[in-house]
Amino acid sequence: MTMTLSARAWTVTISSSTGRPVLTCSACPQPIVAVGADGVVQVRRHLVGHLVESQLPAYLRICQCRERACAWHGRQGPCSGALRLLLIRADRGLTWHLADACASCAAAIPCAAAVPEPPQEAAVRHVGAPAGDAFADLTCEPVEWVETL
Repeated sequence: MTMTLSARAWTVTISSSTGRPVLTCSACPQPIVAVGADGVVQVRRHLVGHLVESQLPAYLRICQCRERACAWHGRQGPCSGALRLLLIRADRGLTWHLADACASCAAAIPCAAAVPEPPQEAAVRHVGAPAGDAFADLTCEPVEWVETL
């Protein structure tokens, strides 16, 4: 019997072919038209929604950088150290990753910052957009924790 674990790693890319920021998420089936002008805030809120929904216990988490052959920094040595939740900015801010990474990989990834885990009681209102150009409500609660990202 094999067991598939959900990985705690998500990628959101910002594009703007229509003049409005459009978010393409690695975990969502449809692109999402961002609400408001600040696409980066929407990206953070969207990533937080996936994180809070994931609810993966700490003992089941693994270094997601290693799972991707250390593509975020290039292999420099074995994974080691405690896992950290990282927010990674790539492509001049057009691509964002939120993922678990070991201390060794976290130190080697450029443009990455460790972020706090969500509070256990974090409730989230994470609604994806329907097909087409409909807008999505990507707000999450509690706002104070989201803004720390």
